[in-house]
Amino acid sequence: MLEELFVELKNLLWGIGIISVAILILLTLPKKISYKLGEYPLILIIMFSLIVLVVLKIFI
Repeated sequence: MLEELFVELKNLLWGIGIISVAILILLTLPKKISYKLGEYPLILIIMFSLIVLVVLKIFI
């Protein structure tokens, strides 16, 4: 039972790490690229979906 708890904790930390890295990458983008991403919300939706898929793959 304790082993399962540690596995779930490890998965949670991986998920938080991936989301944190994605947020840091988006925050450090140059303004020119940020403005382009803002003009194309479909690209942002695709990026967000990919991040969510990666996190879900870790948990499943």
